[in-house]
Order: sequence, then C-alpha cells, then structure tokens
Amino acid sequence: MPKITKQPNFPTKLFVVASLAAFVLFAVILFLIKINLTAEKRLVNAPLSNSSDKYYFNENYKNQDPFITKVPSLKDMLAGPIVSQADPALGLDNAPITIVEFSDYECGFCQEQEQTLKQMIEKYNDKIKLVWKDYPERDENSISFQAAVSARCAQEQNQFWPYHDLLFENNENLNQEKFLELASDLNLDINQFNECLIGEDSKNLIRDNIEEANALDVSGISFIFVNDQEVMGEISLEELERIVNIELNGIKN
Repeated sequence: MPKITKQPNFPTKLFVVASLAAFVLFAVILFLIKINLTAEKRLVNAPLSNSSDKYYFNENYKNQDPFITKVPSLKDMLAGPIVSQADPALGLDNAPITIVEFSDYECGFCQEQEQTLKQMIEKYNDKIKLVWKDYPERDENSISFQAAVSARCAQEQNQFWPYHDLLFENNENLNQEKFLELASDLNLDINQFNECLIGEDSKNLIRDNIEEANALDVSGISFIFVNDQEVMGEISLEELERIVNIELNGIKN
C-alpha cells in the first residue's frame, strides 16, 4: 500500500499578508517609475504639440536588475531624449526624424547653430521635427534661467517661437524690463505673463529639462539629438544632412 505523506498546512493568514505586501510594494515601485518617466510632462496650459510622447529606453538597466529590486533613476532608464507635449516644437508630429536641441538664450553660438537647424527643417520639410529644450544656468536668479522662464510664459500664450526669436536677437541686453518689452511687442496678455513669471509651472518645465540633460550626460551647449544619436558642439549643415540621411535610410530599411 503506497505511503501517503500529509502536506504541512501553510498558514493562510501569512500567505495573504505576504501577498498583499508584495502587491503594495510592486505598486509603489511602478508609481515611482511613472513619476520618473513623466517628470517631463508637469504642465503647460496650452501645449504646442499634439504628438504622442516618445521615450528612448536604456534596455541595459532591465538586464542588470531583472527583478527591479530598486527604483531606477532617470539616468538608468534613458538612452535618448524625452519627446513630449510639454516642450515646443517645429515641424510635423509624425516626422520620421526628431531633432532635440538643448540650448540657452545667452549662448551666442547656440543662436548660430539654430539657424542650421531651421535650414534643415526648410530643406527636409515634413521629414524633420525640431524640439526645443532649455539648458540654462542652474542659478534660478540668473538672466539665463529667467530668459528661459519668460519664453515658457510666452509658450503659455502660444507665442513661444516668436518670443524665442526675439530673445536671441536681443541676447546681449536681456533683463526683466526687456522680457516685458518683448511680451508687449507680441501683444501678450501682460497680467497673465507676469503671473507666469512668478509661478512655478514654467520653472518646473525648465527644471525637468535640466534634470533630463544631466541624465543624458549633456555636458555643454549647444547639444542636439538626431532621434537618439547625440551630437555635441558645432556641426555644419552638410554634416547634419549626412546624419539625417543615415537615419532616414535606416528607417526605410
């Protein structure tokens, strides 16, 4: 007669408590990951782009920690820039090439580099989308940071690019009075503009851009990404065309 071994009773209460604790821990981890991934989307009242958000993930962090025993940082997760509705853009949302530009209004060289980027948009028409990201000085009292805030406040009234162009044209004599003068030149609602300047929403967008740039090891400006390919420093129109054509050929293949 076969011997029947009685299985030990597993404490049901312990099992339920352990399962619940594991579920809660998993939910917390997912929530924190979501916070990291959505740092870039903290707000603008009127986003200028209708494109879906795009993330370039670093797959290595999954392999290094397959059970997600710690909450990965933004630096762990990102392999390229975040493309979201929070940041102003030129070009079509569904363009196959996205050029992301980290820049600063007090940078004279950045102004020259941007002319090259705009020439690319004109030449490639519906194939390129240009996304602006702020990378000013970290000192929030600096003119560099305040200029970025003022442009985001113009963005709130759907006038980012005209205001952005005026900032670059006047980048040798920027100050608080000039910010208001430029807003007036564009017929912005000055009361709304002033409220935005002292508020946190636009500042948060800039802080998020800086955090993202640091996670991507952006070490200077101007710094651009062609999709997820990084390009630092001066680049000619011809060199940029070559990179874009390589990306386009890769998409076709």
